[in-house]
Amino acid sequence: MTATAKHTIAFRLGRALGGVARFCMHDLNPTVRWVKRAVLAMVITLILASSISWFMSVLLTVFSLTLGLYALSKVDLGKVELFSEDEEAPYGRDVFERPVDSYGRSVK
Repeated sequence: MTATAKHTIAFRLGRALGGVARFCMHDLNPTVRWVKRAVLAMVITLILASSISWFMSVLLTVFSLTLGLYALSKVDLGKVELFSEDEEAPYGRDVFERPVDSYGRSVK
């Protein structure tokens, strides 16, 4: 039955990785075996070094979101006047903090 089963990508990938591991870990000459392991370690290090920017961006994003959520949880909304209406300037104020009328002109 197993001879007729289709080989999946996971099967082929696992077999290839196993072959690489077998190639690097087993050799009669210990010097050659350690050279193979060193080459494999260098290849893995190069792959990880190229993806360090991705890893750092993930860490910074998680840190920023965590810090932002913590800061938002510590805000006392009773003291924040974001949406309170200024009775002296019902249409808002200009850059010099003077009240404006409904057309946006400064009122003195």
